[in-house]
Amino acid sequence: MDTLGRARTRRRIAAAALAFAALLLAAFWLLREPPVTAHPPLWRISQGDRQAWLLGTIHAVPAGTRWLSPAVAQAVRESDLLILEVTGLEAERRDRAMFERLGRSPGLPPIVDRLDAAGRARLAALRKAAPDVLADLDGYESWAAALLVNAAATRGLSQAEAPEERLAALFRTDGRAVRGLETIEDQLGAFDGLNEADQHALLAQALAEADEAPRQLARLHARWAAGDLPALEALFLAPLERTPHLRAALIDRRNALWAERIDALLRREGKRPFIAVGAGHMLGTGGLPARLAAAGWQVERIQ
Repeated sequence: MDTLGRARTRRRIAAAALAFAALLLAAFWLLREPPVTAHPPLWRISQGDRQAWLLGTIHAVPAGTRWLSPAVAQAVRESDLLILEVTGLEAERRDRAMFERLGRSPGLPPIVDRLDAAGRARLAALRKAAPDVLADLDGYESWAAALLVNAAATRGLSQAEAPEERLAALFRTDGRAVRGLETIEDQLGAFDGLNEADQHALLAQALAEADEAPRQLARLHARWAAGDLPALEALFLAPLERTPHLRAALIDRRNALWAERIDALLRREGKRPFIAVGAGHMLGTGGLPARLAAAGWQVERIQ
């Protein structure tokens, strides 16, 4: 082979080697896990040889959010049971059976008659943006209408990528049990049991905050992703200071009941549960970490 031929051969080999290296690099980047973008608050609960983990969640996240950090993944691997606020949400989202049963009542005044002029204007604007959700609210009690307004105002978030859905899939894939601290009827019943004045307050608030909801949820997600408990307390609990009876019904009484159920589970069954519930239930002296600590458990923030 002459000098020119050898040079061409070397160039072809070099080009092939570069192409192979590029393929390896591409494969490496494709196989790499995208970086974790959220580090929500996580606690370890222990007493002797008993232990559990407690994760504060939000129920919908921006698409692409990655919250399964090494600390959370390790806790998941060491757990033998998943505890959520409620199970069966997939079926409820499909047919809304319990929501329809509890949320509708005969003889209700039309929704516009339950609103002031500002509320009617906001509802009309929202209906143009989400007619499939808000086209007919007249048969719904005010609390149910408020939840539908919230749903319309917060479109674009992913429930499938939120902790509850992902964790349930992880546990069920390898045959570990998934339980709820309450039923869907319990959860919706907390709203259904409110008097009309409180229900109307929820509806008026949902409409008043609808325009701001995407920005508010972005702030909520950012503070949750940073594990910033004081900021979460300001976002979740401070607004309820104006209506302590609502806070008692929706937060405090449920926290007390959940803490009792978690305490009983740990003492009687000897399970190692991973407990994932809304971050609003983790805050302040009435939150689950504080209540479990008061019941004699060692509670340690690990993320």
